[in-house]
Amino acid sequence: MVELLSPAGEYSSFLGAINAGADAVYLAGNMYGARASAVNFSNEELIKAIRYAHLFNRKVFLTVNTLTKNNELENLKEFLNPLYQSGLDAVIVQDIGVFKYIKETFKDLDIHVSTQAVVTSKYGAEFYKKLGAARVVLARELTLPEVKKITSTGIETECFIHGAMCYSYSGMCLFSSFLGGNSGNRGRCKGPCRQPYVLDDKESYILSLADMNTVEIIDRLINAGIYSFKIEGRLKSPSYAAGVTAIYRKYIDYCLENPGKELIISEEDKNILKTLYSRTSTGTGYYDRVSSRKMVTIKKGAYAKVDEALEKVVIEKYIDAPLKQKIKFEFKAIPGENAVLKVYAVINGKEYSAEAVSEEIIETAQKAPTSEEDVLKQLKKLGNTDFELCECKITVDNSFVPSSLVNKLRREAVEMLEIEIYNSGLDSKNESVSNSNENLFEFVNNALEADTATDDKISENRAFVKTIEQFKYVLNNDFYDSVVINKDIIGKAESKELISKSGKALYLELPPVLRSLNLSEFEDLIDFAKGNDLIKGVYVNQYDAYELLKEKSFSKEICSNVNIYSYNNMSASLNSKLFDEITAPLELSLYDIPEINKSFSFLMYGRAPLMHTANCVLKTTGKCRKGLSDKENFVTLKDRLGVDFKVYIQCDDSLCFNTIYNSKPTSLHKYFNRLKDRHLRCFIFSFTDENTNDIEKITDFFENVFNGINSEPPYDFTAFHMKNGIL
Repeated sequence: MVELLSPAGEYSSFLGAINAGADAVYLAGNMYGARASAVNFSNEELIKAIRYAHLFNRKVFLTVNTLTKNNELENLKEFLNPLYQSGLDAVIVQDIGVFKYIKETFKDLDIHVSTQAVVTSKYGAEFYKKLGAARVVLARELTLPEVKKITSTGIETECFIHGAMCYSYSGMCLFSSFLGGNSGNRGRCKGPCRQPYVLDDKESYILSLADMNTVEIIDRLINAGIYSFKIEGRLKSPSYAAGVTAIYRKYIDYCLENPGKELIISEEDKNILKTLYSRTSTGTGYYDRVSSRKMVTIKKGAYAKVDEALEKVVIEKYIDAPLKQKIKFEFKAIPGENAVLKVYAVINGKEYSAEAVSEEIIETAQKAPTSEEDVLKQLKKLGNTDFELCECKITVDNSFVPSSLVNKLRREAVEMLEIEIYNSGLDSKNESVSNSNENLFEFVNNALEADTATDDKISENRAFVKTIEQFKYVLNNDFYDSVVINKDIIGKAESKELISKSGKALYLELPPVLRSLNLSEFEDLIDFAKGNDLIKGVYVNQYDAYELLKEKSFSKEICSNVNIYSYNNMSASLNSKLFDEITAPLELSLYDIPEINKSFSFLMYGRAPLMHTANCVLKTTGKCRKGLSDKENFVTLKDRLGVDFKVYIQCDDSLCFNTIYNSKPTSLHKYFNRLKDRHLRCFIFSFTDENTNDIEKITDFFENVFNGINSEPPYDFTAFHMKNGIL
């Protein structure tokens, strides 16, 4: 059994998806969904959709997958409660604080972990399963063998099979956010990856990935053990939702009914998929490759022209002609008795019934009696209901039965049947809504006790370095109390001596993403950190890495990096129990940062990481290089306005990683006094391609700032989000 999951941006899309064969539909309300610029559903439409779906044994999942601020969290219960009471099947969540809130408040509502949470290994899946997740939506960057390793654990998984692809790991992209305040984590991405960039004096669409189209390998995806097949649908038309669903329904059913038989996709169906809002360049995504130049639409990825005739056929077949649930009637009208109309429906093997009884006593016909044909004519008038009469048994013994009476009984019986079907899935919903915030996440609470009071420790200055040159400088400068190094540093020959002679606390930054393909590298790095007394702890960007560290009984400090988001008091509180130190999100203003007992670390200076990617800009241009020197690790992308973005290359034989950094460093020197008052853990200084001369100027400037001496920074900078926050 597998599930076909389709998108719906509006009610007609929902109808089209259901009528075309979707087992479930995911959609957004007017709050908390990552489709901020879409039409989306009113609460009334959502309830209507839930009822319609359940009538045909289908499911409705609600996207609650944006990162959420404190003032927004307050309205979540009021928003969800009527939908929960109406039988909502599941919510899709990114924010761990939202996850906690829903788990506490709606105890039996299934939670699916969004692809925005960047689950890339069995460790991330296990982490969320412990939290109580019913399902995890895997990152789109995984190869099919990697997916199999996760599904083999028995965890219910959902994977994308069709639609647009992000260049960055979803949930790790701040590009749109830093370019204009429109955060992808808030459903407002403006798609900067779809714009042209210049690399080595050549302009191309180097960050624009081809659309995914897996219909030709759908049999292999089924055999991989994936439970739910998800069609991407952000801002897509109703004809897209219906047409794409119908094609995948056809071939998924074929594979399930003919296991082991060769899968052949007709040219007509291939053409339909290409002409229903698809880029001219398509492929199977990452399932058959770690990365590839073929995945990138080097030339502008225009959309194929929509076939208007095809679109009309799809609309007429799936949207203008909605499904009808088959019912049967038993009508009995005998003189001297009340008329009775019974109605029956069978849904997923279960029979539902209702009965309507007339107030009037049926009289004997004085002239021509009412015929069975007369009654049947009225019973067939089901109009705009969701029912269709398939069988009818009528008993009339020389009776006179007014047409108005038959119509009245029909309306009453059908309405009662709807209520019976609707109520069957709503067992004790009110009883499971809780106001309690107690006794949740015991495994977290037992793993690490949260701070019970504000940490009075004096803030320290901590430098993240990426080159040996930077490492040498900060080790010899008293301004920096501790240093964070990465795998590129410890891989250099001279690093061993530098580490051994360091008089400062050292931390190891683990790679951005943990996958089975680089698991051995993670294990080696963790063993290095465990075995070196000078390494005080590690930094992680994912809960996958956190779970692996716990499995390996890592007892040193575990610090969250900027891609583990603490957007609200609940997420911050939970993260403070998981991590020894937590880093403040880069998108929030000073006034939006949560207030919790354990204080944050703040990025005081450094370029924000805008993307972590599985594709490599050098590989795309045919210039892939491994084992780069410090100076070669960075290349520059230039946008249409001539703005430079630094790209950090970390590629080896198993995986490529690129990190694209903001053009300007974030610098919070103007906020120093206000941040200092918050008793911070540490001020973070993150260096990318700065040389010794650059760092010396930056350090001198901040020494003046920290000593209350006014001076101008020796660099162009931004404090964009600290001042304005995000939409």
